[in-house]
Amino acid sequence: MKILHLSNLYAPVIGGLERSIATSSAELVRRGHEVTVLTLATPAAPGHETLGGVRVHRVRSIANTLVPGLNQDPGKPFHPTVPDPLTSTDIARLLRAEHYDVVHSHDWLMYSYLPLRRARFGRPHVHTAHDFGLTCVRKTFSRNGRPCPGPSLARCVSCASVQYGGPRSLALTAGLHAHRHRGIDALTAISTSVARALTQANLPGDLPVKVLSSLVPDGLDTLARAEPRPDWLPEGDYLLFVGALGPHKGIGVLFDAFRKLVDGWPGPGPAPKLVCLGTRRDDTPAPPQGTLIRHDVPHAQVMAAWHGAVAGVVPSLNEGMGQVAVEAMLGGAPLVASAAGGLTDVVTDGESGLLVPPGDVPALHAALLRVLTDHDLAARLRAGGHRRGLDFTAARVVPQIEEVYRACIAAS
Repeated sequence: MKILHLSNLYAPVIGGLERSIATSSAELVRRGHEVTVLTLATPAAPGHETLGGVRVHRVRSIANTLVPGLNQDPGKPFHPTVPDPLTSTDIARLLRAEHYDVVHSHDWLMYSYLPLRRARFGRPHVHTAHDFGLTCVRKTFSRNGRPCPGPSLARCVSCASVQYGGPRSLALTAGLHAHRHRGIDALTAISTSVARALTQANLPGDLPVKVLSSLVPDGLDTLARAEPRPDWLPEGDYLLFVGALGPHKGIGVLFDAFRKLVDGWPGPGPAPKLVCLGTRRDDTPAPPQGTLIRHDVPHAQVMAAWHGAVAGVVPSLNEGMGQVAVEAMLGGAPLVASAAGGLTDVVTDGESGLLVPPGDVPALHAALLRVLTDHDLAARLRAGGHRRGLDFTAARVVPQIEEVYRACIAAS
């Protein structure tokens, strides 16, 4: 097959979504397909290049060409919830020049393709919801740290103003609420939580949603074991958190639970340290004394850190899926995670990790204490987590993606 991915961001920008697209693209190429990624242009990357056998086209948008001030960070261009005429023109130009079997969109860049879907050169269209962005312009589907009761224009504009400011919040929300998303032929969601939220999006009533998880590269477990222990890690035992150091990731809950753990530590030796790999934000709470925080850590070192941790912690208040939990399990860390969003798809309580209610400091403290003091439990979670993590590797997920493509092409 010849496949065209549409993604707002792509390498060298690296996040969970971008890594998932890159991983699936590389595996599809390895399996004999031809893959192109169309993404928005950035100042630091060439317009066209080939990365690992995947062709990358970086195209124009109003924000990166005519009104650069619209992008707060030019290195991370933003696509709105309405079609961008320059981006649509460049997508059309590529589709006229080359015959693709299927177009696979992954985020709001889709809105520049939907008007083209029924054109003569339009191709069958698969969209994957990697987050809650078809329902919520903040893409979190949460409000004040709690699950959102559901979208409404007034509620969404007010909520999103915190992130975007009033005028931009109104424009993005009005654009999203106006869409009926006609032009999606097949829709997948990376978790049952995201799929459930899609029932409140403006979608064609006869469009089914298939849950198809996000994925990680093959061999992360081997990488975690082979990579030397980073010399910046503390001596002795440590707990590991990886992700943005924001309240939505439950970092404040973790800090409070860790203070409680240290204050009441029952062991004969010192309490474990806390290591956080991620970038501080304006809303990052004050960390407990002695916490090690590092950012921009190479991925191989992150996997090695998971391998050496006495426990991994994913205390998010909500997650589309939680690739970080998969990486922790493949790295060999006994996992404690929130029973929130897609994490409940990834982790089976008592088998591949321990689940606690999101935002519950006493429950998180109690679960951490169990893992740290019950070595048989930790060993069972480590083994069960590794088995479960393999379900999210490219070798197991990409064949399912191929089936979605074939069904979409056959039905179109």
